[in-house]
Amino acid sequence: MTNLNLSDEILRNLTNSDMNILTYIYQHVDEVINMDVKTLASAIPCSPSSVIRLCKKIGFSGFPELKFFLKQEKTTITNTNHGDESLSFDEIVRNLKKNIKGSLSLVSSEELVRTAKVLHSNMPVFVFMPGGITDNIAYYFVQVLMNRGRQYVYPLRSTKMAKHKLSSLSPNSIIVLISASGKWAKTIELAKLAHMRDIKVISFTPYTESEIAKYSDYNLRFFTEEKTRDGAEFTSRVAIFYIIDALAQYFDIYEKGDNRHE
Repeated sequence: MTNLNLSDEILRNLTNSDMNILTYIYQHVDEVINMDVKTLASAIPCSPSSVIRLCKKIGFSGFPELKFFLKQEKTTITNTNHGDESLSFDEIVRNLKKNIKGSLSLVSSEELVRTAKVLHSNMPVFVFMPGGITDNIAYYFVQVLMNRGRQYVYPLRSTKMAKHKLSSLSPNSIIVLISASGKWAKTIELAKLAHMRDIKVISFTPYTESEIAKYSDYNLRFFTEEKTRDGAEFTSRVAIFYIIDALAQYFDIYEKGDNRHE
């Protein structure tokens, strides 16, 4: 995978539009290295000037220099994949570190404090289990709260169950939505339904713009690259576990009655 090695400070200063351009570049490197700036802008879509601004924000003089870097990086990765396996493992470790550091830089302490505070209330918490790999994260989140003595935490094990429950909940309730892609239609539908009923929504979504985040009262973003093969999605969820653990530490602060982070 191509790695631009962006610092935490750079990531924090990128807009949603910048993130969308960056995501497209990450996901279409082979095509991007053969595009001109107008073709790339049309494919995203955005304006050519937006692409050029992003290039400068991430340390390049313009789009030609970014393309040159991507070509060089692609050549390096290809050689690595055909060479020493230990180098390939190092690349995996670097990517994991990038995802974790990027995620922790995207989430502000203020948002963690706000989310921990509402979770520390007496409102019931319903955690949607969307199926697949993400169920493991949802189950982990439930256990993190319950192991800390948080009462009234309930898993919702199907979309049908979640929709039925949301239709009867009062606004003094919380639903937690976790999405590796931020695009799954059923999770978006639940976010909209909860928003319409003034139910508080806590969501974990990717750094890219998503409808789930738009309908959330508390949004914790993570950095990862969406991966699919033969129609199956296998995006890494490692960064989400780190965000949950960071949130748990803020939750512990409130449990001890220490509000110095407010």
